[in-house]
Amino acid sequence: MNVGIPGEDREPAAPRRHGAGHVAKWLLAALGAALAYLAAQVAALVAIELALPAWDADGLVVLATAASLALAALWWRRLRPEARLRREVACPSRPERRVLLAGVLLVLGIALQVTLSIVLTMVLPLFPDVMEFYLELMELAGVSGQLDLVTFVDLAVLAPAAEELICRGVILEFCLRATCPEVAAVGRLEGEKGEVARAAVPTARFWAANVAQALVFALMHLNIVQGAYAFALGLLLGWLVRRTGRLRYAALLHMAVNGASVLMDVLDPLLGDVLVPTLVVGGVVTVALVWAVARLTAEPPADADADADTDTDTL
Repeated sequence: MNVGIPGEDREPAAPRRHGAGHVAKWLLAALGAALAYLAAQVAALVAIELALPAWDADGLVVLATAASLALAALWWRRLRPEARLRREVACPSRPERRVLLAGVLLVLGIALQVTLSIVLTMVLPLFPDVMEFYLELMELAGVSGQLDLVTFVDLAVLAPAAEELICRGVILEFCLRATCPEVAAVGRLEGEKGEVARAAVPTARFWAANVAQALVFALMHLNIVQGAYAFALGLLLGWLVRRTGRLRYAALLHMAVNGASVLMDVLDPLLGDVLVPTLVVGGVVTVALVWAVARLTAEPPADADADADTDTDTL
């Protein structure tokens, strides 16, 4: 006579279904993270201005950005161990390919900035009111005209690092939790000590989350002109994080885009009669460099496993 174990023939529990409420909760969390980041910047700026009334405006803005960077870094450090993309892949794994990828990203950032600046030069005059508001906003932010070193450090180093941590780190993670709840469930069952297992995020669901984080990134800029190109850039940066498994590469590209704005002060007078040809060349170069990034990050995941498991950097 066979003696069965109670519950042995019981059907495994069906996976929990996550409905619209779950999606809405995490999307609202993503939007809340953006609002918290902006509020932290404003609060830090006010607090520093009260504590250091003798400081100039540029110095105050840099300190406020540094404070928001610290907040974003701590937040991402807390979320990173169970991040959806954390254990997916880390490419490229070989040092020489990493160096080459960094170089390609720097050139890509310059190409993106030149192409974007030409597009704005051609399109903004068609909308005088929008153009006037945008130029006033850039002047208020200290971006137009000659940049001093302090403003450049804020624009090209601190702000991109902070925005990558909060947008492609915290906000993208919340959006992925909205679209991929089952990835975490698999990780808790298969991982060790609560770590997320190496489970691929489905492509369609990643892009749904990526579109959502790019939209939040666009809204954070609080104006339609910057919001439009921030949305496109946010999609590219999110894709780069998926391809590499690291925020550091997205931060490098973001820094290159912002830093290359200084070049436009030199190039603008030289491009007056060749805007269209330069735009065509810039577009072709941009597409070619994105293709190069895709090739450089196309290593087989098996080659990157050791790097993914041993790399514990915040970015």
